[in-house]
Amino acid sequence: QSAGTPWGITAVKAPQAWSVSKKGQGARVLVLDTGIDQEHPSLKANFEKGQDFVGDNIAPYPYADLNGHGTHVSGTIAGAIDKSGFTGVAPKAKVLMGRVCSNDGCSNISIAQGINWGIQEKVDVISMSLGGSWSTPAERDAVSRADKAGITVVAASGNSGTPRVSFPAALPTVI
Repeated sequence: QSAGTPWGITAVKAPQAWSVSKKGQGARVLVLDTGIDQEHPSLKANFEKGQDFVGDNIAPYPYADLNGHGTHVSGTIAGAIDKSGFTGVAPKAKVLMGRVCSNDGCSNISIAQGINWGIQEKVDVISMSLGGSWSTPAERDAVSRADKAGITVVAASGNSGTPRVSFPAALPTVI
């Protein structure tokens, strides 16, 4: 481990998995979040494309990350290895960004649209570091269709300090 390697990379034993996973090479991960800084030095090489599902016409591009959360999550997943040792868990995976959250939160409609875009794009994984108290029929249908398409769907279990799991993480096929 180098000085710049985030502690979580070794905590989840990512380097031990790289011989089997080829550091994520060939994998495409759709992150549904607040957007992405497509010019970030750790992400630029691994960023494939983005789509906005919020519709608030932000600049400089519709899926830009105004608060940094989506960029942070994307880097944790697929940040390229740099000379300091910084890396994501799968530093050779490709990232697609679906901007489904604004500073006002994440709508279930945007989340369902983002999942459906992931199915259309034939991604391998959909990652959602988000959650709420309930799930809508459209969101449940999209998650079910992603599962049937062979896409691994991962979501945050929650930050409320209670044992209750947030949605969409609480859905039966979501990790």
